[in-house]
Amino acid sequence: MGAGSSAIAVLVLVISGFIFNLIFHPVRYFSSRAEGQKLFFMSAGSGILLGALVFLAVSWLKPYLPADSWPLRLAQFVNQSIPIPYAFRLILALTGSIALSSFLNLFSVWIVRGAKTNQQLLKGTSRTKAQRVYDRLTDSNGSSMAQLFRRAADKQSLVMLTLKSRKIYCGRIFEVPPNIDAADACIEILPSFSAYRDKDSLRMGEARTEYPVIELWIAKQRLYTLEENIRLFDLNADELFFRIVGARRETGLAQKFLRRTRRMLESQRKEAAEVVARFQGAKDFDIEDWIKVISIKEVESASFYDPDAYATWFSKASMKVADSMQV
Repeated sequence: MGAGSSAIAVLVLVISGFIFNLIFHPVRYFSSRAEGQKLFFMSAGSGILLGALVFLAVSWLKPYLPADSWPLRLAQFVNQSIPIPYAFRLILALTGSIALSSFLNLFSVWIVRGAKTNQQLLKGTSRTKAQRVYDRLTDSNGSSMAQLFRRAADKQSLVMLTLKSRKIYCGRIFEVPPNIDAADACIEILPSFSAYRDKDSLRMGEARTEYPVIELWIAKQRLYTLEENIRLFDLNADELFFRIVGARRETGLAQKFLRRTRRMLESQRKEAAEVVARFQGAKDFDIEDWIKVISIKEVESASFYDPDAYATWFSKASMKVADSMQV
């Protein structure tokens, strides 16, 4: 094998490794954080491993195949058509990188030991398998700020962001990218309000811009969840009935419990529907029109936000109570 052919073979293996790293979710997470030589060596390592597996598999299977079998005829045709040694095996490495990575993605959530799912349904849909894998890996390997954003997105907690411009955004994290630690990464936040910090004291100013649309979004999410709960309840009502009867031996009690639970769910659904109905144009509502995209590099600090925290811990009344307890 000449130098030129060797270079082409190595290049094909590197491309195979790059494709595998690009498709397989766990490796893609770490590849997105790599740069320069590290990214190249990751691709080269994956490609060499794939090439070794292909060469070993072909060498092991070849003695068991008849000389006139179609795989051997195909391999001979490819090797004669492409003037590169081991052309057929290199093509198998390329196609195998796609097939193997796609197959492993079916088990990617299990591979990272059960990625967490969002407790809140975003946009009315559940998280994809890739997003769940990225979330789990961020929880384990992300920076402190990345982990805070992940927990905020999972629990749908309010987060306060202070930007380098002293602008403050408080709201719910709508989406966290898998490459959140990258220099060009951005987050999507649905703001509850925005304000500015004083340039001298850095205290948050009293002038705030409120975004009441978040109340509508929360109500729509709650309405969607309650409707789904009612649907599942009606679907499994018979099974629940027999479970209660089997445990308590009381048919009337089981029926009463199921009716009360159904009425409670329906009452909560009506309350959520009334909140949604109070907003005009709710049918034309698109939450993405209100999302703020903020560059991570512009975020000076981030923290969870509790609207009652100041009154509870830092107001004059609470400070007096704290002083009296110390005495």
